[in-house]
Amino acid sequence: MTDKKCPKCGSRCFQIVDYCVTGYIYEVEDGIVTAEGADDGGEHKRTTCCCRECGHLWHPRNFDYTIDN
Repeated sequence: MTDKKCPKCGSRCFQIVDYCVTGYIYEVEDGIVTAEGADDGGEHKRTTCCCRECGHLWHPRNFDYTIDN
């Protein structure tokens, strides 16, 4: 849940994209590479929002939200 709105048209329908650095972990044994998963401690780089009504892109400041579904 968030109380943010598009700064251009005021719509509350928009997409949130969080960009993070993620490390992928691989194990090599006798030349065979096996995927071990991803490093969950990725560093957050930026957040971009895209309005579903007018298409405006913006980078919100002090943006908090919870995932409801």
